[in-house]
Amino acid sequence: MAYDYLEMLMYIAKKAGVFKALEISTIRIAKELKTSQQTVSRKLRDMEKLKLIKRTATQKGLLIQLDANGRDFLKQHHSNLGNIFAEKEEVTGIITKGIGEGRYYVNLPQYQKQFKEKLGFKAYPGTLNLRVKQSEALEFISSLEAVEISGFETKDRTFGKLTGYKIRINNIKGAIIIPERSRHEEGIIELIAPYDLKKKLGLKDNSRLKIQK
Repeated sequence: MAYDYLEMLMYIAKKAGVFKALEISTIRIAKELKTSQQTVSRKLRDMEKLKLIKRTATQKGLLIQLDANGRDFLKQHHSNLGNIFAEKEEVTGIITKGIGEGRYYVNLPQYQKQFKEKLGFKAYPGTLNLRVKQSEALEFISSLEAVEISGFETKDRTFGKLTGYKIRINNIKGAIIIPERSRHEEGIIELIAPYDLKKKLGLKDNSRLKIQK
């Protein structure tokens, strides 16, 4: 999803402006954005493929510059880099069938503890997938406060960071969660809540659902 790269685009533009190039290392970017160097490198590669940025290797690290698509993306959704272009109070989408991984990841105790502490609820083990218009989702998410759900390691593997955004779903407390590495197609956002939202609200795949701040 394009909004997965919003933080990085804003970081580059704030450091160098929308036309100048920034010479910096991925280590420094990772430190300042409080993420891993591997995540930064991956996102920069993806952004280059999408023509959001241009990048060139230098002796000091990388020379990074917003490409036309990156500038247009920021212009479309922000009046300037410090203020939100437009606040959206709600967004409506279509419930769509997920890929089946949400139940496992959401139910991990290391995530559940942080959901309770940082989002205010223990999540039902599973996510509800909502297909939304990307531009509307970005404006809506940009008006919300980001809550970092830290990643962690076990003996077998590493689990990545999530970013949460508190919302309400038919007056039920919930959150949008965006993984560091999403496997969903563009335009799909994942919702968590204390309940099985489909059963609680009598919803089915292809039902329309409104979420609010």
